[in-house]
Amino acid sequence: MVEYTQESGISMTIVNAKDINNNTVSSTKIRNALLNGELEKANQMLGRYYSMIGKVVEGAKRGRTLGFPTANIEPEDENKLIPQNGVYFVRVNFNNKYYFGVGNIGLRPTFNHATKPITEVFIFDFDKDIYGENITVEFIARLRDEKKFNSKEELEKQIQLDVDNAKQKIKEINN
Repeated sequence: MVEYTQESGISMTIVNAKDINNNTVSSTKIRNALLNGELEKANQMLGRYYSMIGKVVEGAKRGRTLGFPTANIEPEDENKLIPQNGVYFVRVNFNNKYYFGVGNIGLRPTFNHATKPITEVFIFDFDKDIYGENITVEFIARLRDEKKFNSKEELEKQIQLDVDNAKQKIKEINN
């Protein structure tokens, strides 16, 4: 690392490139990994979980009818890169308290086809009204691709499997 000050008085720090497994880390590689569903690879290059801050907005409230109420997230930064559509194991920070959950990014193909991906999270052990509040969603692991189901019941069963899978990952993190 080298500190440098230009004649104009602007100072900068030059940081040496970082290699992970003999691959140079770059912002382009991180973006491509996120867009290709390679979340663990992106997180490894970042040295942390990829995250986004957003406001909780009203949705169709369909998750609550399925037994899995979700918080729909509108990213604070409209240019924020959203990972590839799919289901994710996430950690949510609300008011400096962390909660685990399952997040979905996608077009909700079972019920309707949204015109742009929607990010929503089912937060474990959480029962607060947080509409209008900002939360931070950290993407820990990608669980599966988004999929269209033939019935509401099939979707409910799959969400329960996703929740069970995520809860198993919590045990792995805590060991």
